[in-house]
Amino acid sequence: MKRLAPLWALALLAPTLALASTAPAPATAAELRQSLATLLETHHLPGASYAVFNREGTVLSGAIGLADSGTQAPVTPETLFRLGSITKTVTAIAIMQLVDEGRFDLQTPVSRLLPDAPIQNPFNDTEPVRVIHLLTHTAGFDDTHAKAFFSPVERRGRHLESSLQHPESLKVRWRPGQYESYSNPGYWLLGAILEAHYRQPWDEVVSTRVLGPLGITRFASLASQAARGDHAVGHRGPAMERTPVFFEQTQADGALWSSAEDLAKLGRFLLTDGASAPGVLKPESVRAMKETGATLGARAGLVYGSKLGLHHRIVAGMGWQGHTGGLLGGRSSMHFGDAQGWGYVLLLNSEDELRKLEVPLATFIARQAQWQPPTPTLSPIEGDVEGWYRVVDSRISLMELPSFLLDAAQARVSGDTLTLQPFLPGFGYQATLKHQGRGQLADVDYGDVVNGVLVRDASGAVVGIESGGDFLERTSMVKAVFPLVSVLVSLVLLVSAPFGRRKVLRNRWVRRLPTLALLTLVLATVCSMNLELTLLAHKNWQTVGLWLASVVFPLLGLAGVALSVRTWKEEPAAVARWRCLLGSGAVVCLSGWLATFGLFAFALWRW
Repeated sequence: MKRLAPLWALALLAPTLALASTAPAPATAAELRQSLATLLETHHLPGASYAVFNREGTVLSGAIGLADSGTQAPVTPETLFRLGSITKTVTAIAIMQLVDEGRFDLQTPVSRLLPDAPIQNPFNDTEPVRVIHLLTHTAGFDDTHAKAFFSPVERRGRHLESSLQHPESLKVRWRPGQYESYSNPGYWLLGAILEAHYRQPWDEVVSTRVLGPLGITRFASLASQAARGDHAVGHRGPAMERTPVFFEQTQADGALWSSAEDLAKLGRFLLTDGASAPGVLKPESVRAMKETGATLGARAGLVYGSKLGLHHRIVAGMGWQGHTGGLLGGRSSMHFGDAQGWGYVLLLNSEDELRKLEVPLATFIARQAQWQPPTPTLSPIEGDVEGWYRVVDSRISLMELPSFLLDAAQARVSGDTLTLQPFLPGFGYQATLKHQGRGQLADVDYGDVVNGVLVRDASGAVVGIESGGDFLERTSMVKAVFPLVSVLVSLVLLVSAPFGRRKVLRNRWVRRLPTLALLTLVLATVCSMNLELTLLAHKNWQTVGLWLASVVFPLLGLAGVALSVRTWKEEPAAVARWRCLLGSGAVVCLSGWLATFGLFAFALWRW
């Protein structure tokens, strides 16, 4: 599966797939270390810490490279790395402890536990947001909005307060439980549930009830705590530019720091269904964390997807469970395979190339466990599947317009193969899926691991396809193609408007207005191309430029159309007047799409 992604949105990493590799599998601990060291050097990465574990314990661990390229401090086994979203797994375990105790269950409405939670749910009367929806990213929430990313000071606890201050992300966009859409704010509410129940800050709850009982002793929940000891400094790019630690407004979704050896204890706990740390959770609760899904695809029999604080992942053609973490200056991965009986931890103090370094760990485990993937049984795809589909579970509402335009694809069936191709080849959603029976689909880019399913209604008609966490809803060809065609035609008409002989028009503003609109669009493009995650919530030339463009652009279009119509009979040059009218009309069309998706007078510092 391939999709277009906004550059700055890549900083909001959710768990992703990793491609298979043909590189030889490391056979020994020394070969594994050498493989990782070579990749660090090849890709100009400062340092890494890793561990491999099985059901009996940690098999090996290692530290490579530099914790800080500035001071040249090396990575040691005790070095703390920021874990990012692996923190969510710890939060989920603490929530499941309350489920074990009977305080509530997975179907309990969140409003019953947090009456003041600022959830905006138009479906609340019949389908409230429940605990399971927060754990599985299926509440329909948006992901973190710009002004809720960072805090000027380091904060501790106060998750409900953060949600009340920034409720914009907590608007339910579709019926809870329909689709998976990764949402950090859902875990703000889980942190608030823990704090409301225990009347303690989140970090005290998880340190005493989860991390301590798991035997995890080297950890920090605040950046200031980590900075006082052996810790990894973040880096980005081939020049290994050091990145500062930006304080975040919440902790339950991504604040923890730990070492690879200690994090392996968390992975082993999950791999053994809790047997490695008896009493932390009931075995059936750990199994539920790995098995319970809450999407239309899950109800159609798909195992792959978001679970209770866990995600599936494909590395080197093998299926794993666990979590990744992505943040400014670092990446992390903690995954295990029930089929293999092994797992791995990989921590990097760089934003780059996590996937490539996971491959030798995965292939080393497969070799040590003598694990062979099952041979898939392919079967023809039956029923009326061909047609047009569109992705409807956009993670970030800010990117819904480009997703709406580009993430539509035509499905074609040939025997056991389903191909999805966008209207513009190479732009948008495309995938080749193999049918393994009962509607189960495997993306050929990632091997034979099932990560998709055909979703049918009560009559058996296919209404959608869930694949790799994306839900593609069936639509008509007109609805799939017309929006993109209208935008492309409008852009062509707008670009052509400024051309022509200078003096052919009596009123030169007929041409100047669409020309100015085109220059405004160029301004907006320049501003957006220079945006960084840390700039989004502030007034600066980029965000002010975008706001100004979003206001001026439609006004120029309306003025251009009005002037063209008013002076139509006065202008003798038919080609020029038509070109200018259509150019201004194109601006109005484009502005209509922007307004439909909330991008008129759009101020990022208020979003």
